[in-house]
Amino acid sequence: MRLLIPALLLLLPATAAPVAKVYPVLAALPGQATPYFLGAWAGDRWLDPDAARARLTGQETYTRLALGQAPQTVRGQKPATLDSPCEWASEVAVRPAAQLALSTLFVAGGMRAQPRPVTVLPNTNAVYASLVRAELVRRGLQNPNVRITRLVRADVDGNGTQEVIIEASRFAERSSESPPPVGQPGDYSLLLLRHVAGSGVKTVTLGAHVAPLKPWDPGSDVPMPMANLYRLVGLADLNGDSRMEIAVQAAYYEGVGVGVAEWKPSGLRQTPLESGCGV
Repeated sequence: MRLLIPALLLLLPATAAPVAKVYPVLAALPGQATPYFLGAWAGDRWLDPDAARARLTGQETYTRLALGQAPQTVRGQKPATLDSPCEWASEVAVRPAAQLALSTLFVAGGMRAQPRPVTVLPNTNAVYASLVRAELVRRGLQNPNVRITRLVRADVDGNGTQEVIIEASRFAERSSESPPPVGQPGDYSLLLLRHVAGSGVKTVTLGAHVAPLKPWDPGSDVPMPMANLYRLVGLADLNGDSRMEIAVQAAYYEGVGVGVAEWKPSGLRQTPLESGCGV
């Protein structure tokens, strides 16, 4: 009798493991109608674009989220690979298409993408201007020209306290969303997250660039200090755990990338979700 049960089990048909549902993520930058494909969440893990591409059918729905604007439902096609020199990246055409003036995050349809309010604050907040000034002084700028470009408040991790993301930048020469090849003295870009920690408040750097204090000499042996511009693309719960991930844009003169990070008070953790194009 002890041999009967294993023998019967051998006669039963094998049961395939269930395939985890995929929740794809897209991101479009200002003026970009066809968003980048960043990857997806599947079951219990993040999938990079290469691993997630074959899992899409071309019939997915997305919620388009631009900071400060009402969400909109769109339908996406299958990912299409970009031409050279960005053949490693993919885009997903969506309908209805729109070239928005803001960076935009696209979350899988049906998800509660923002379980708590995401509020865009006025850029004229003196408290955060002082904080940016102090951070720039700490990084070597003695008399910085403080320019806050975006303030966003949300309980990102769902712990009951509000985080504030501070975006500030200044470039003497700048074309649209791209910084110059090399910044001038006084140029900078900061993306900071301010959060409550115990009985105090801490600042976490999501992205930072400060130009050299002296103009770069192209004839010198010093490597070109390439300028970088950091911006917030959006906040959204991309995997259904009620914590919102942070999507960040990093641009340089001839390229741009978008990446997604998980945030907890214990720290920031990058995910494989990323894409972009550049030379």
